[in-house]
Amino acid sequence: MGRRLDGLLADLCPDPAHPLAPSLRRWSEASPGFLRFAQAHAAKIRKKLRLASSEGEQRDLLAELAVAALLVADPRCAVGYEPPHPAGERGPDFGVTFKGHTALRVEVTRLRLPEDEAGDPVGPGAVRRVARVICDKIGQCAPGGANLLVIVVPPGAVHETLVPAALRLLDGPVPSGLRPEGVLEFRRHRQRLGAVALCALSAEGQVRAAHLRTNPAAKHPLPPEFARLLLRAADGAER
Repeated sequence: MGRRLDGLLADLCPDPAHPLAPSLRRWSEASPGFLRFAQAHAAKIRKKLRLASSEGEQRDLLAELAVAALLVADPRCAVGYEPPHPAGERGPDFGVTFKGHTALRVEVTRLRLPEDEAGDPVGPGAVRRVARVICDKIGQCAPGGANLLVIVVPPGAVHETLVPAALRLLDGPVPSGLRPEGVLEFRRHRQRLGAVALCALSAEGQVRAAHLRTNPAAKHPLPPEFARLLLRAADGAER
C-alpha cells in the first residue's frame, strides 16, 4: 500500500509541509475506509486543501475530515462527501448510508470560542454561540431522514449541559445576539434535527471526548446503533 498511498497523498496535497498532510497520512494508514473515501473524493479534497489558506480555514477542514475519518472507519457506514441537494439550498457535509439501508445526513462545523468563553464552557457567551450555530445550521437539515449536527469545540468545552442550555435558550424569548429570523427558522424545522454532538479533536486530528444530545421531538431520530458508534469511536480515540 505504500506506493499507492504516497501517490494518493501527493495528488491530494503536493506540499508535504501542508498543515493537514500529517493527518491525511495518519488517517489513510490507519483506515482502509478513509483511503477509499479519499480516493473517491480526491478532486473535492484536493480543491478544499488548496483553498484553505488561513489557519482558521485549515482547522475547519481538519474538523470536517476528522469526522469523515471517524465515520468511514466503521464498515457499516457508506459515506458520501457533500451529497447533491436542491439548487439554491445548502446541503450537509456528508450523506451516510448506515447498515446498507438507513439514510443519514451529517453536518460538521467548528465553533470558535474566545479564551474567556472557552474557559467557561457553560457560561452565557458559549451557550449563545452554540445556539447561534444550531440556528445557522438547521437549514441544512433536510427532510426525509435523520440529521446529525457535529460541533467541534475546544477540549474544555465538551460539556454535557452546553447543548441543552442552548436549546432551552432557543425556546424562550429571542436572546440578544441572535437573529430573530434564525430562531424562527430553528423553531420551524427543529423536528428535522435528530441530534447534536459536541466533540473535540486530539493533536493528531482524532475525534474525542464526544457528547451527544438527541432530540426527542425529531421526526427521524438518530438510530441508537449509530449514536453508539460515534461515542465508542470518540472514547477509543481519547484512550
